[in-house]
Amino acid sequence: MREGQPGAGEVDMSVKTLFNGARFVGQAEGDRRKYYVFEAAAGYLVAAPQAPHSYSVTVLQREIPEVISNKFRGTQITVNTLKARGRRPDLFDRYFDRLNALYVMVALRKARKLKKRAGKAMVFKISSAK
Repeated sequence: MREGQPGAGEVDMSVKTLFNGARFVGQAEGDRRKYYVFEAAAGYLVAAPQAPHSYSVTVLQREIPEVISNKFRGTQITVNTLKARGRRPDLFDRYFDRLNALYVMVALRKARKLKKRAGKAMVFKISSAK
């Protein structure tokens, strides 16, 4: 067991405070569902419906909107663009973290999802405004 991680039967204490002060900031439309974005002290929480009365929640670091805006301002990107050119494996290593990061950008009105595709991938336009 690595230091700082809960062992068997233990609960990660941060989960108890994860939703403290969470504030709804917006939503984004995916291909099949809506994603609801909240801002909390822990970061951005992206809630996706899984079944009636059931949601999955992904936690993303607070710096993501700033990093994406600074690196990709005014450009069109996909989830794969974030991995290839994002240069931040701590933020953009996992596919669903990258996708949810783009949904956060849409919810914050710092990006919009375009109707066009790059192959099968959704394309997002990052706002050129600061």
